[in-house]
Amino acid sequence: SSGINAEYGILEILGLFLLTMFASTEIFSLHAFGFSLFFLCSMVNIFAVSRLMCSGVTGSGKINRQTLYYPLIYVFTFVGCFISYIVHDWYCISGVYTIFGALELVMIFCNILFWSHCDGLDWRGYTISIE
Repeated sequence: SSGINAEYGILEILGLFLLTMFASTEIFSLHAFGFSLFFLCSMVNIFAVSRLMCSGVTGSGKINRQTLYYPLIYVFTFVGCFISYIVHDWYCISGVYTIFGALELVMIFCNILFWSHCDGLDWRGYTISIE
């Protein structure tokens, strides 16, 4: 299970790399592929790790509510991205693509916060000292 999780993590980083390196105005197909790859792989990772935390496989089995909020925020952000992209594509309303871009960034920051939170849980109770 951890090997599959690591593979999804590598694909997630690859998707984020493509999303960052290729603007939607330059090579749209690579940008869209990067966004899809990043979203799908990070969604699988977030749900898998949240599920493992809830079942007590990782850590003490005690989970706080914050860990459960990340997948929900992620899903709602994706739905918002999808709706704003469709509205922009069909009706070309000004400002809607800006909402899409902002939600895209919220998704990326939510991902960063989730993994930072997981690292905090992994290192809880340890002290790091430099001598």
